[in-house]
Amino acid sequence: MDEIKNLENYGKIEELKRRREEYKLGGGPEKIEKLMHSKGKLSIRERIDLLFDEGTFVEQYLFAKSQCKDLGMDKIKTPADGIITGYGKINGRLAYFYGNDFTVMGGSLGRTSNLKSSYISMQAARVGAPLISMVDTAGARFQEGNMTQATSQMMVNIANSGYIPQVSAIMGNCAGGGAYIPALTEFIISVDKTSRMYICGPEPIKQAIHQEVDPEQLSGGYTNNAISGNTQCLAADDRDCIEKIRLYLSYMPQNCNEMPPVYFCDDDPERMIYELDDIVPDGFNKPFDMMKVIELIVDKDSIFEIQPLFARNLITALARLDGHSVGIIANNPKYLAGCLDVDAADKMTHFVDTCDAFNIPLIWFTDCPGFLPGIDQEHKGIVRHGAKACYAMGVASVPKISVVLRKQFGASAVAMGGFGQNMDTILHWPFFSASATNPEGSVKVIFRREIAAAADPEAKTKELAEEFKEVMGDVYTTAERLICNDIIAPHETRKRLIQELEILRTKNRDLVFQQIPKKRRGIRPV
Repeated sequence: MDEIKNLENYGKIEELKRRREEYKLGGGPEKIEKLMHSKGKLSIRERIDLLFDEGTFVEQYLFAKSQCKDLGMDKIKTPADGIITGYGKINGRLAYFYGNDFTVMGGSLGRTSNLKSSYISMQAARVGAPLISMVDTAGARFQEGNMTQATSQMMVNIANSGYIPQVSAIMGNCAGGGAYIPALTEFIISVDKTSRMYICGPEPIKQAIHQEVDPEQLSGGYTNNAISGNTQCLAADDRDCIEKIRLYLSYMPQNCNEMPPVYFCDDDPERMIYELDDIVPDGFNKPFDMMKVIELIVDKDSIFEIQPLFARNLITALARLDGHSVGIIANNPKYLAGCLDVDAADKMTHFVDTCDAFNIPLIWFTDCPGFLPGIDQEHKGIVRHGAKACYAMGVASVPKISVVLRKQFGASAVAMGGFGQNMDTILHWPFFSASATNPEGSVKVIFRREIAAAADPEAKTKELAEEFKEVMGDVYTTAERLICNDIIAPHETRKRLIQELEILRTKNRDLVFQQIPKKRRGIRPV
C-alpha cells in the first residue's frame, strides 16, 4: 500500500464518501421498507438503477438540503431535499432525470427541491436530451410557505414542450397544483393501484360538497388512464412502468432537431400480406380487427399502443416500418363502430401534436362512419373538440399518409386523413366508399318523397343507396377526381407505405405553409 502523504486530504476524502452514502440512503432503510417496499413500490434509487443503463447515472446536487429553519425544520434532516436529479444513458442515449424520494418528508416540494428539478430540466434543454420525472410526493411542503418555485418548474416544462421529449411517471401521490407539472409533459404513465393524480382529493371533496369518494376510484392509475384520459399509459407496477419509459424513448429522437433512431429490421420491406385481402367484411356495418391490420403491416413486434384503454374507438400507436418510427392513427370498428367522439378527438389531437413535434411520420388507417351523433356529444362540444383534431392534423408538417380501408363518411373524413388536409399521399383499398353521410342516410334526404311513395320503402332505399354509391362514393370515381393518389390491393400496403415514407424523408416541412404569411403561432380551437 502506498504511503499516505497527506492525512488531512485523506480524511476529507473519506468524509466525502461517508456523506455520499448517508445522503443516498434518504430517509434510511426502515423508511424504505415501511413507505416503499411494504406497499409494493421501489425506492427512488432502485427505480433509477432500473431506468438507466448500468453504471451510467451521474447524480447532480446530491448535497442540497432545505434552507428553511422555521416551524421545526431546523431539527429535520432533508438529504438531497427529497428529490434526486442527474443524467445517464438509456439504451445508450443521454437522458436527464428528477424524481421524488418519498422517504424524505414524503417527497414534499420545498424551495430547494423545486430549484433542483428546474435546474436539471434546463440542463436537459441546453444539451437537447429527453427529460424523465418520477412523481411520488405528498405535495407542497407547508413549512416553507408558498409554491413559487413549483410554478417555475411548470414554466420550464412549457418552454421544453415540443423541444425535448418529456416523460412523467406517476408512481405515488401527485396532488393539487403540483399535478400540473407532469400534466404539462407529453407522455404520462400511471401505475395501477399505487398512483394518485388529482387536483382535489377525497377529503376536500367531502368538505366542499359532502360527497364520499373512494381514492382509487377518484384518481387511481386506472381511472386516470381509462376514464379521464389524463395519462397516456397504464403500468402494472414500478418495474413495468420503467420498462415502458425505456420503450417509449426508443421511438423518440433526442430533440426536435433530430430524427428518431433507426433500428435494424429483418422484416422484409416488400412482404406481401395476403391475409389482408380477406380481413374487411362485406357491407359497411360489420366490425373487424383493426389492430390485427396494423400488426400485419408494421414491423413485427414493433407496436407500442398509446392510451389503449381510453377512447377505444380510436387507436393511436407508435410502431416501426423498415426500422423507422411511425405514428399510427386508426378507427376501431369494434368500439362505437369506429366513430369519432369528444374523447377520441382529444386523443388524436395530442398524439398528432407529439408526432409532429418529434419528426415522426403519421399514418392513418381509416374506416370511419362519422362523428358520433347525439345530444350528449353535441353538449360536450364535439364541434370544438373535432375542430382541434382537424387543426392538429392540418398544421402537422411531418410526412402524412392516409390509407382508407372501407368508408370515410361525413366530417370525419377531414379529421381522418381526408382530402384537403395537406396529406402527402392518400391510398384507397378497392372496398372504399365515401359520402357526406352513410349512403342510406343520404338518399333518405335526397329522395324522401320517392321513398315515401314506394310500395316497399325499405327496398327502395336500398336500391337508391346502391345507385348513390356508384355515382358518389365509388372508389374509381374518387380516383378519377384526384381525391386519392392510388388504389392499392390490401396485400401491397406494407411495401407501398415503406416506399412512400422513403421518398418523404426529404420533405421540406418549411414549404408546407409557404402561401401563408409568417406569423408567431396559430390559435388552437378551445
